[in-house]
Amino acid sequence: MSKKKELPIQRYHANARERDRTHSVNTAFSILRTLIPTEPADRKLSKIETLRLASSYISHLDAVLIAGSIDQPCFRVNGKLGGQFKNKFDMTRSQVCTFCLTMHKKYNLEITSQLLPDFIGGELVL
Repeated sequence: MSKKKELPIQRYHANARERDRTHSVNTAFSILRTLIPTEPADRKLSKIETLRLASSYISHLDAVLIAGSIDQPCFRVNGKLGGQFKNKFDMTRSQVCTFCLTMHKKYNLEITSQLLPDFIGGELVL
């Protein structure tokens, strides 16, 4: 084959490899997005948002493992223990963990609904 005929064939194969690689990366991001809890649940995430939230979620799960499933484990681990458990995934951890806040809100709603008496027609029912 002549050089002129080989170049378009090589380019075609290179383009096909790049399409496969791009498809593989996009599939991996789609799978990762399904594993990260978001509010709202159907929130669209960019690739950088996905990576940042995944890193934050890994740090959150690490704090849950260390502190247990207490209210706001990230704050307790990083605040009271002086941040000694910072890991390689999130060296500049902020003071507010969105996953802790979401758990805290959900927990408070569950407790409130269990502790508050029912109201029927605006009247207190005991």
